[in-house]
Amino acid sequence: MSSPVTVAVCGAGAPWEAALVRGLQRRELGVEVSRRCVDRAELLGVALRDRPAAVLLRAELPWLDRDLVGTLHDAGVAVVAVEREAGSRPLERIGVTHRVTADATADEVAALLWSLDEPTPPLPAGGEATRSQDPAGGPAPGPPAPAGVLTAVWGGPGAPGRTSVAVHLAVEAARRGRRCILVEGDTWAPCLAQLLGLPDGPGLAQAARLAIDGWPRPLASVLHDGPHGVQVLAGLPRAELWPELRERAWRAILDAARDEADVVVVDVAAPIEEDEELSFDRVPFRRNLATRVALAEATGIVMVVAGHPVGIRHGVLARQQLERDLPLAASRASTVVNRSPRGARRLQDCSTELARFTGAAPVAFLPVEPAFERVVWEGRILHEVAARSAWLRELRGLVDRIEPAVAA
Repeated sequence: MSSPVTVAVCGAGAPWEAALVRGLQRRELGVEVSRRCVDRAELLGVALRDRPAAVLLRAELPWLDRDLVGTLHDAGVAVVAVEREAGSRPLERIGVTHRVTADATADEVAALLWSLDEPTPPLPAGGEATRSQDPAGGPAPGPPAPAGVLTAVWGGPGAPGRTSVAVHLAVEAARRGRRCILVEGDTWAPCLAQLLGLPDGPGLAQAARLAIDGWPRPLASVLHDGPHGVQVLAGLPRAELWPELRERAWRAILDAARDEADVVVVDVAAPIEEDEELSFDRVPFRRNLATRVALAEATGIVMVVAGHPVGIRHGVLARQQLERDLPLAASRASTVVNRSPRGARRLQDCSTELARFTGAAPVAFLPVEPAFERVVWEGRILHEVAARSAWLRELRGLVDRIEPAVAA
């Protein structure tokens, strides 16, 4: 006789729970109820310790979300939702694919439990795999990637100008008639809303909650209207709120943005280290995951380097770390020098050093632009302050070179 199917149950006092548990205890069904859990913490503890084949969950539980389902799937535990009536909640949006109604008999539930396949594990946390390629280099199964172009704007420490480049790349894409969403994924020093003079309101933290809950409201409900038609997802209101952004929520936000827009520009922080795993027991708490995931998922990366010796050193070290940690992402990165030197000799030295240590010359040199002082103080973009700026002219050429799909 084969081993029974083990299952944990969490009905939170639902009318069906006691009767179903009693029914599943019939030996001929081949089901073993290992534990009746009362809350999320107990359920996770039992599932991660005992690894039952499945859990039976009340579909109406408020804490039944994308993060819980993903954690259970990571552990090889299938999730079966028990609903009061069929289709009462769009659970497929949070990854639940198996469900029964509350009036299902123990025989029907047992038949479903015996028919379950192992859930497909998601991509590893902070990993290099994308939807189009797995870590071994072959095609990966799963749903097709969203159609929108995803550009990550990144660079080393020292304020090389990542946010300024990200904002104006998004504006240039919108000015060319593209639907564009600008996302702030900087979990260390968010400033996009203040820079653009946007009102306080919904932003990344609320989008993460919507994503975890399976999008009860669309992403568009938390976007701000930015300059020239750019839709803006502002960052965290305070940097200490970074634990609210989990990997599954962040991936869902990027997917939703790419479904909504032709071009998604993501402004991310400099650090990509994984040292957080030494300090936290649970992998989902990783402050740098926003940067790592955005770089791994991006179709193109703009690496911004400040045009002076210290900035060049920071850029070279950041590029070397990117090549070690995320080699596939590094192959999609293009270097841009911001606040580039005025003299021809220093400009040549800057290009030569970057090409020597990164393997490719910069694709653009954005000159020093005094009008950025007004941009910061007035909360406006450079197009409104100095429309004929040489900085903007160089940036327009950059858009053509790094993202052919964005070009008109």
